[in-house]
Amino acid sequence: MEERFLMKNTMIPDSIWINAHIQTMDDSLPSAQAFAVAGGRITALGTDDEILSLRGPQTEIHDLEGYFVYPGFIEGHMHLPMYGDSLLTLPVRDRSRQKILEMVRQRVAQSAPGEWIVGGMGWNNEVWDDPSYPSALELDAVAPQNPVLLPRMDGHMIWVNHRALEAAGVTEQTPDPEHGEFMRNPDGTLLGCVTNEAAEQVKAFVPEKTALQRKDALLAAQQQLLQYGVTNVNDMGTSLEDVHDLKALYESGEYKLRFHGALHYALGPDAPADEKAYLAQCPEIDLYNGHFTVRACKLLGDGAVGSQSACLKQDYSDRPGHRGVKMRTDSELYACVREAAEHGMQMIIHAIGDDTIDQVLRVYQQVLQDVPTPDHRWHIEHFQTVDGDQPERARELGVWPSMQPLHAPNSASMALRRLGPDRASRAYAGGLVLRKIGHISWGSDAPVATPSPLSGMHAAITRTNDKLLPKGGFFPENAVTPEEALLGYTRWGAEAQFTEKECGTLSVGKYADFVVLDQDLLKTASEVPDDLLKLRVLMTAIDGCPVYRAKN
Repeated sequence: MEERFLMKNTMIPDSIWINAHIQTMDDSLPSAQAFAVAGGRITALGTDDEILSLRGPQTEIHDLEGYFVYPGFIEGHMHLPMYGDSLLTLPVRDRSRQKILEMVRQRVAQSAPGEWIVGGMGWNNEVWDDPSYPSALELDAVAPQNPVLLPRMDGHMIWVNHRALEAAGVTEQTPDPEHGEFMRNPDGTLLGCVTNEAAEQVKAFVPEKTALQRKDALLAAQQQLLQYGVTNVNDMGTSLEDVHDLKALYESGEYKLRFHGALHYALGPDAPADEKAYLAQCPEIDLYNGHFTVRACKLLGDGAVGSQSACLKQDYSDRPGHRGVKMRTDSELYACVREAAEHGMQMIIHAIGDDTIDQVLRVYQQVLQDVPTPDHRWHIEHFQTVDGDQPERARELGVWPSMQPLHAPNSASMALRRLGPDRASRAYAGGLVLRKIGHISWGSDAPVATPSPLSGMHAAITRTNDKLLPKGGFFPENAVTPEEALLGYTRWGAEAQFTEKECGTLSVGKYADFVVLDQDLLKTASEVPDDLLKLRVLMTAIDGCPVYRAKN
């Protein structure tokens, strides 16, 4: 075997994995038949005979029976605790309006009067026969004595009844906060849909979850993610409470996923003191044998197109006179970004509207001039409504795009209605952004969309969702190749989080994090892309240890 495929001080392998079709995503050795693992890392790749020659008396031999092996998938953008909550709370996702109301009615029958009824993310009016926003009166009819709060699928709007509004002290005279809206009927009465900071005012009155409930949610999220072949997650809303919960799970040995957190509450003059104190300790990198890292800060630049709260340069096509709202002024955003830079933290900003993307690029450029930060890899999350030369400006600044392929087909009809065909042709445009910048990190925004990387790759390639809609794909010119789809969940995903020396490819010296599929992913994607949805994850391994095996 060539020496470049072996570590200089080759250890006797703990395990050897043979008889596989291995796609390494490493250009120096694109494929292999077998690999060896010692101490949780890959020590050699090659043919079955070459790798078996390295075995010792205690080495475990695993026959992969000709199946297909890839680097463990990296989930580039999700909300881990919220995703876990969505698996354990009222499952309203993709349900009809009538079904949701019936589910609330049933939950009320099991609940005490006054007890909050909270749904998981999230309802989507775009899949309803009548896509108009729902009303508090509809929930009042099925829950007259219980406050109800149901998040929309984008996380920027909630649907509540009057009991919830009353609990939060919201009346028809309550003014809208600067960065949110209590949506109203034409006669000025409260509709029952609430966005962004206004929604936070209501959420503040929902009873806090217990430590056990939070733990159960994190474990439920892990279980599902491992079944999808995900070995590494980027959480885009990490709180100090999340940090404590996760560290306890790592210390007990219950958590296996590699976690990369972006602090959501630590920047700015109004940040809680304990969040500020933790920021002062950061970055924390590779704790628990490389499983826990917090080296980023996350901010919201605006809202979402679906809730008409993303900030656009021109009016929403279906709401003349309304352009959404930015969460901060340039000077406020500059102060937050500079604070992160001075702490050595990676900056990550959610920017969906084209006006907000401009703002983020403008502020990033100024901070980088004032606080030179080589190899910063700051992100624009979503990069959703592209205008002009924004991708080129991002490339010149070294800014990484992080996008969610399923958002395009799942939002197709809404995007056309909200943005009109011209702007919609440049929205959710993964291929357009990738061709201009040269790399991309894919994710799901779970629980907004399923965190199945196979579903995400299918959407990136076909521009359709798991129901194969919209027919022909949503502006298919913005599709990517199968290789680009896979790279965004592996090698590029690792580069986006500074871990390219540890994961993202199956290479000597890197963590032995891998996924085993029943079919050839790239061949399937090239020949019959829709069959990606039929592929099965047979096994997921982290540190060379199986953490999920499919039944049968």
